[in-house]
Amino acid sequence: MTVIVPDADRLPVIVVTGFLGSGKTTLLRHLLQAPEFADTAVIINEFGQTGLDHVLVETSEDSILLLENGCLCCGLRSDLVSTLLDLLQRRERGEVPAFRRVVIETSGLADPVPLLQTFITDPLRLSLFDPGGVVTCLDAVNGSLSIDRHRNAGRQLALADTIVITKGDLASSSDVMDQARRRNGRARIVEAPMGRADPRDVLRRPLAMDFDDMPCGNGHGSIVSVTLEDIRPLTWLEVEGAVGSLVARHGERLLRLKGLLDVDGAAGPVAIDGVQHLFHRPRVLETWPGGVAAPVLVAIAEGTTRQELENWLRTACSSPA
Repeated sequence: MTVIVPDADRLPVIVVTGFLGSGKTTLLRHLLQAPEFADTAVIINEFGQTGLDHVLVETSEDSILLLENGCLCCGLRSDLVSTLLDLLQRRERGEVPAFRRVVIETSGLADPVPLLQTFITDPLRLSLFDPGGVVTCLDAVNGSLSIDRHRNAGRQLALADTIVITKGDLASSSDVMDQARRRNGRARIVEAPMGRADPRDVLRRPLAMDFDDMPCGNGHGSIVSVTLEDIRPLTWLEVEGAVGSLVARHGERLLRLKGLLDVDGAAGPVAIDGVQHLFHRPRVLETWPGGVAAPVLVAIAEGTTRQELENWLRTACSSPA
């Protein structure tokens, strides 16, 4: 199923991640009871284990659940692309209620990078979907230990646009909140005692593309982030060269790169978005978002330092095409 649609008609995709026991399902259960989530399709990677029973009204034979406020809930099938396209086809045939967004809950051990790459590797069939924010649950009881011991827990936190501090009712959240700020200086941090978060915090567009009050990147251990703002105008050929240089030299360690560039001849700012070796096709926006009127790049990488990461970006943007 191939659908080409304008940006305004694309369905936002929110990724909810977090390490084992971080409270993802509890958060999701409360969100799905909120009116703001009434027109949401949810894909859960561990469908058989999730505790959503008390909000279910009906279970269909093929494991698509209809929740009491009109949400859809289904398990991840053979792959994400097939699951998303199946939901679209059922919506078109009227077999499931209409939905305006998709929430994907990953397994606790999942690395979010391959999931984000999925939307780049199949842009035609998934053109209706707009991968937006990454929401990472971080629990106040065991969150710090998980990040110190498990690589994917660190990646889940580093890629977050919104960090939800859970289990603050069981332990003080101040230490883990401070740690979250040190490890990810870009993310919005909110608290969700007993899994109750404000739905508006989850639905807001990610700060990584808002660039409002963006702090300088920081990091901890082997994962770092950098915000680069003094970028000269580039030609399209130089943009291609910059992306190609980053991918060829540092793609394996470059977890995420997002930004807005000033490109000669473009009618507006040019948005770029990449995950390791894969990049979306650059998009020309009508206006600079959030009142920002200058180019900016936000990069997250592992196995390097902040200074090295900044050098990567400066070298790529200053090299001749």
